[in-house]
Amino acid sequence: MIQAVLFDLDGVIADTLHYHYLAWAHMFEKLGGTISKESVFLHEGRTSREILPIFLREAGVTLENGAHEEFIERKRRYYRSIVRIRYFPYAFETVEEIRRRGFRTALVTASSRRNMEKSIDPDRRSLFDAIVTGDDVSQAKPSPEPYLAAARQVGVPPANCLVVENAPLGIASARNAGMTCVAVVTTLPIEHLREADIVIGEIRDLLELPPLIARRTSHGTP
Repeated sequence: MIQAVLFDLDGVIADTLHYHYLAWAHMFEKLGGTISKESVFLHEGRTSREILPIFLREAGVTLENGAHEEFIERKRRYYRSIVRIRYFPYAFETVEEIRRRGFRTALVTASSRRNMEKSIDPDRRSLFDAIVTGDDVSQAKPSPEPYLAAARQVGVPPANCLVVENAPLGIASARNAGMTCVAVVTTLPIEHLREADIVIGEIRDLLELPPLIARRTSHGTP
């Protein structure tokens, strides 16, 4: 019985991943290297500290260990300076409808808290009973820790949580946490999302979530 719905941020609620790519590309250009957009999208869900060594190897450049934190912070500042926040159609309407039906909701993102706050204003943040960012966990996706932390905060057992994701590491995180996962095809082709329990083709189809949940649970509308 589904009692809570947990949403990823970038690629599910906010259409911001392109700007994360631009920020990483800008920083690596300064080092004399390049990274691919597909790589950024595939590694979504990891923290910047986990992603940076991967991108350094991909770009074939080096950075002194003591410079990693400063590099990441400069990337984050640049991202916040260029991002133009757009939301996927019907994202918040879907969250509101799910809440109206009596389900708990949470936002679970690998982004820093400052980047999350840049993406979602306080009024919209209030639609979520819990928010877990990359600053709040010791292990990022694909570890189950982010989604398990959200489940604890909303007071719902993991088996009664449904996750909405758009990337393979997020799907793995949800499955590792023992949760049902719905994937949306927004940033990666469907072949990267097949480990999800359900894949829905377009973000506007998030409106299908409330009736889909009702069909899969005896909870229904309270």
